[in-house]
Amino acid sequence: MGMAASQVRLLQLTGRKNDIGRQLQHLSLEKTSLTREMKNVTKDYQEALNSKVLKWTNNSGVSYVDLSYSNLMTPSSVNNNTPYIITNGNGAVLIDNKYKKYAEMISSSGASGGNYEAVRSQILASLCTGLSEEDINNAASSNAALNAAADKVNQLIEPEEPVKTATASEFIEKAGTISGVEVADGGTLSLGTSANAKNNLKTFLDTLANNMGKYLGDEDKEAFEAACNAFYDEQSVNLSSEDVLSNEASPLRKDGNNYTLDLDIAMENILGRYAAEGGDVEENSYGTMEYAWRDKDSTDYKDWETKHSDWQTQYDAAMEEYNKALDANNQALTSSNETEIAFYDKLFTAIAEKGWEYNSKVEDTDYLNQMLQNNQYYITTMSSATDENGKNYYEYDSNIATNFDNIVPVNDSDAANEALADYEYEKSIINEKETRVDTRMKDLQTEQAAIDEMIKGIESVRNDNTERTFSIFS
Repeated sequence: MGMAASQVRLLQLTGRKNDIGRQLQHLSLEKTSLTREMKNVTKDYQEALNSKVLKWTNNSGVSYVDLSYSNLMTPSSVNNNTPYIITNGNGAVLIDNKYKKYAEMISSSGASGGNYEAVRSQILASLCTGLSEEDINNAASSNAALNAAADKVNQLIEPEEPVKTATASEFIEKAGTISGVEVADGGTLSLGTSANAKNNLKTFLDTLANNMGKYLGDEDKEAFEAACNAFYDEQSVNLSSEDVLSNEASPLRKDGNNYTLDLDIAMENILGRYAAEGGDVEENSYGTMEYAWRDKDSTDYKDWETKHSDWQTQYDAAMEEYNKALDANNQALTSSNETEIAFYDKLFTAIAEKGWEYNSKVEDTDYLNQMLQNNQYYITTMSSATDENGKNYYEYDSNIATNFDNIVPVNDSDAANEALADYEYEKSIINEKETRVDTRMKDLQTEQAAIDEMIKGIESVRNDNTERTFSIFS
């Protein structure tokens, strides 16, 4: 009977041991699953740390603000009062709740081809602080008058002055004969003794400037006179310098008590100064210097003078009209008003010409950022242009967001902070589960060890009883 009881107990303990083994195996798999789960949580956290978000900067990334709908589509110092228009793949402008009612006034369906001018004053008066529709209309009238006056000025084409060109030697020929010497022939000009040399040099240069001035425009004449005066200032000092007078490169010479002027060297020096003073001198394709001059005695030149005088009269009158219109225009709006209006004019012109699409989500900076990063939305700029008929229009340039110098990708601190909070929370849950599993496994392993000891004891007793029983019958 005792052996039978021991056998039953052994079977119970063995069954319990096997059950513990199955539980330990299940807990081991659960712990492996928790380890895998922790790896995924860590991976998600690391990806969040590496995630980027687009930011707007005005100083190459030294500081930046959110790349938000407001910062791109509302006039402010952030965008330098220039609209960076958010558009979809078809070029239509993305509209938020603020602009929706204005966009519907331009095009109720959102299609392109709307009429902004018909509702311009109403929209601007609603958006621009302190301005009424009357103010907007008056400013538009002043601006139209200013543009008309400017057109009148621009349409007056100044008659082209009949100017000819000459080489240096041909140009010098205009100087003619001075003090009995043909200047273009070169050679030397006597300046007399030291008592008269300076005065004679000054007389020569004044006559030279006067003779050449007959062939020069007002600005060129002033440049030539300045060149002659600069030459005189330098050479009048050199008259008392023996070192200079003995230098072959100097235009001055001294022969006994008399002074002479080398005309070739002097004219080369003066022409160089003339060019430096801004005289009308250009180098042609052959490397030859060409000097502009006028034949003021010719019929062509006199006809030009008459036409130019008529043009000048008309130009002065047109400029007077323009200045009056400008004064009136400057009084119509403040510079702040004009800046704000210019911003909205671009924005709503784009809505009229390109159409629009309403999406309230664009007000969500995270959503907008994602759409821009994924190239689902684009940023479009506008630049003024004029066609061949003089009509103004806008040119559009659409680009992906990262093509702009003002936009930089930076680490997403908000995402990192949120990910850290999630990581710590998930980690605490996993750690708690691991602790429970470890505790349960430890308890089971302790129970398993105790069962092993109990099984050993039962088996030992069973073996002893078996040996004793068989020894009795042997």
